[in-house]
Amino acid sequence: MKIKQIAIKNFRNYPELVLDITSDLVVLSGPNAVGKTNLLESVYFSSLFKSFRDDSEYIFMKNTTVAEVKMGLERRGQDHTLEVFLEQRDRIYANFKIDGVTKRRRDAQGFVNVVIFEPTDVAMFTSSPDLRRRYLNMVLSQKDPEYLDDITNYKKVLGQKNRVLQLLRAGQGSSEELSSWNEQLIRLGVPIVMHRKRFVSFLNQHFAEVYSNISGFNRPVEVEYETLAGNTMEEVEVSFRQALAAAASKEQMLATSLVGPHRDDFSLKSDGLFLSPFSSRGELRSQVLALKVLELEYLSKGEDKPILLLDDVLSELDDQRRTFLLKYLQGKFQTFITTTHPLEMPAQHVTLTPSTEEAYQQ
Repeated sequence: MKIKQIAIKNFRNYPELVLDITSDLVVLSGPNAVGKTNLLESVYFSSLFKSFRDDSEYIFMKNTTVAEVKMGLERRGQDHTLEVFLEQRDRIYANFKIDGVTKRRRDAQGFVNVVIFEPTDVAMFTSSPDLRRRYLNMVLSQKDPEYLDDITNYKKVLGQKNRVLQLLRAGQGSSEELSSWNEQLIRLGVPIVMHRKRFVSFLNQHFAEVYSNISGFNRPVEVEYETLAGNTMEEVEVSFRQALAAAASKEQMLATSLVGPHRDDFSLKSDGLFLSPFSSRGELRSQVLALKVLELEYLSKGEDKPILLLDDVLSELDDQRRTFLLKYLQGKFQTFITTTHPLEMPAQHVTLTPSTEEAYQQ
C-alpha cells in the first residue's frame, strides 16, 4: 500500500491542497498550527472515515458545509483512487467512490489501512478502559468489515437495552423485551469477543520480544484481555448467558448494561503484576511503540502494508527508541512524520507554511 497523491478541499484549515507523494518516507515540517496534523488526519480519514481527534465537528473549513478527501494510491500492484465526499446538514453525510464507482461505507472502509501513533497514545495503558476498547475497534474494523458491522449494530442494540432497563426501573417496560435485546447482544457480542481474542493472541506471540528490542529490558510481558470466558464461539456464548443471568437484578437496579464486550479491557502484565503502575514514561513509550509495531504487522496482508502516521512523536522518543523505530520501518511501510523542526534523513520533505493554502516540496 502506497499513497501517491493527497487531494483535499475544505478540510480543516485547507481550502484546497494537492500533494504528490514520491517517497516511502514523507516528513511534514513547519511551525505549530499550520496544519501538519490536519494533513495526517485526512489520510486517517480516508481509511476509517472518522477523525482520531475529539473535535470532528470542526472537520469542515470555517464557513463551509462540504469537504472532499481524495487519495491516489497503489494497492497490490494496481493504481486506484478513493474519494470521500462530506456534507454538513443536520449531521455529517458521506459518500464514497473507489475508482469512480460509488460504494457503501462498509465496502470502502479499510480500502486504505492506517496505523497512527500520536503523543496521547503514551497514555494507552494508564487511561480509562474506554480508550483501549476504541483502540481495539479501530484496529479490528480495518482488519475485517464484519467486525465493523457487528460493533456498529451492537452499540445500537445496547442503547435499546439500556432504554428498556430504564423503563423497567420506572415500573414500565417488559421483561420479554429485555430478553429479546439480550439475545441480540449475545448474537453480535460473541463474534466481537472472538475477534478481540485472536488479536490479543497474536500480540502475545510477539509482544515480549518486540518490547525487549525497543526497551532493552528482557522480561516476560503478557497482554491480558479481560472479557467473557471461553476459547470457542460456543463457550463464549455460554459465558455470556451466564453472566447476563447473574447480573440481571443489578442491571435493572442501575438501569444500565453491565455485561458484554462494551465492558472489556486489556492490560500488560509481567510475572503476574500489572506493568503500567510501575513503568516510567520511557517504558510506557516502549510499551505503546511495541503495540503499534505489532498493529502494523497484524494489518499487513502479504505485500499489502498499512500506512504509518507519526504525529510529532519522534520528539517524544529518546535516541534508542527513535533509532529502533526508523530502522524497523525502513523499506517496509510508507510513513508520514510531522515535526516542528526539519529532520536530517533521506525522505520527501514537505514544508507547510503559515499560509495554509500552500505547501512546497524541497
